[in-house]
Amino acid sequence: MNQLLSRPPLATDSMSDDELYTLIMNMDWNRSGVGYMPDLDVMGPPPVYHIRPYTLVAKHVAFDPWTEVYAMHHVQQHTTIPIPQVHRVIPDQRDGGRGFWLIMDFIEGECLLEAWPKLSWWRRFQVVCTLRSYIQQLHRAPLPSPDIPGPSDGTGRSFPCLGNHFDDGAGPFSTYAAMAAWHDHQNHRFQVLLHQQGVKRIWQYSKFDQSLPLVFCHFDLHMRNIMLDKNNRVWLIDWAFAGAYPAWFEYIPLGSTVKTANPMFSLPRSFAWFIGFIVGGCCAPWYYDNYIGDFYLRIESYRKRLIDSDYFVKQGIDPKLWQPADVARPSLSHVMVQRCFDIVYDTLLVVRGLFVPS
Repeated sequence: MNQLLSRPPLATDSMSDDELYTLIMNMDWNRSGVGYMPDLDVMGPPPVYHIRPYTLVAKHVAFDPWTEVYAMHHVQQHTTIPIPQVHRVIPDQRDGGRGFWLIMDFIEGECLLEAWPKLSWWRRFQVVCTLRSYIQQLHRAPLPSPDIPGPSDGTGRSFPCLGNHFDDGAGPFSTYAAMAAWHDHQNHRFQVLLHQQGVKRIWQYSKFDQSLPLVFCHFDLHMRNIMLDKNNRVWLIDWAFAGAYPAWFEYIPLGSTVKTANPMFSLPRSFAWFIGFIVGGCCAPWYYDNYIGDFYLRIESYRKRLIDSDYFVKQGIDPKLWQPADVARPSLSHVMVQRCFDIVYDTLLVVRGLFVPS
C-alpha cells in the first residue's frame, strides 16, 4: 500500500525505507515540527515533522496506521476534497516496529485557527461554504462495510473507535447495534454510580438513536485540521479518527470546543456561528446538547471504578425505574425546521457558486 495512487515522481522515491528512516531520525526535531502551538499543545508538539528540503512530512502514529491510510485513499477515490497524499509507511525501529511513520505531502500554508482572524467576512463565508460541501461529499461516499461502525481498512474487519468521547478506544464493534449498546452501557454505569453515591432519585437516560444510517465521517474536524494553502485552497488533514458513524458525530469535536469553559481551547465566536451550517442535515446540535455533550464527563467520573452492571437487579429495584424508556431523538418539528434550514443553506452554496466558480 506504499504507492496508493498514481502521482509525479518524488526525489525521495529512489530512497529505501531504511534511508528515509535515517533521514527522519537525523532531522532537527525542534526546527522541523509542523503545526506546534505552545499555548494549546500542553502535552507537547504534534508528532508531525517537515522532512527538509523535500515537500514531505513524517507523521508518527503509535497504533495501526492502515485505517488512516485507507481513509485517505478512500476520500481521494470518492470525493474532490484536497487532502495530503500518503507516499510511504515506515515502521519505527525505535520501539520494535509497534509505531509507524506516515510519509505524506507537506501543505504549505496556515491552519484555519491561525488564518481565521486575518480573513475578510466574504472569505470566511467562502471557507465555511467549502467546508459544508466537503462534509456533504464525505457523507455521500460509499462505505466498504455499511453496518460496521468505526475505522476501516477496507477488508471488512472491525477496529476500535478512537478519539472524542471514545478517548483511547472503544470496541471494536461488529455492528451498529453493538456500538449503540456500548453508549447505553456507559450511561447505565453512570446511573449506577450516582445511586451508589446516595442520589435517591434514579438518573434517567435515553437510549442511543440508531435510526440514522452510518456515513463516512472525518470525526476530528476542528480548526487545526483545516488548512488554507498559499493559494487559499481549503484542505482537510489528520484522518486518524475517520470512519463510519452517524452524521451528527461530525459535530462532536466542533461542539466540544464551543462548549468548553477554557477560553484557551474555545473556537472563535465568529467561527462557532457557522458550525451548524458546516455539518448540517442531521440535527447535530440537538444530539450534542441533549445526548453526547456531557458523555465524556460521565465516563471520566467512573473510569477507574468497578461498577456492577446488575446492580439494580441485585438491589431488587423495579426495572421501570431505571431502564431507559425513550430514544435520544429530536422531535419531528425540530427535524422539519432543520430541513428548512438546509434548503436555505444549500441555496447559499448555489449562490456562492455563481460568484466563485469551482
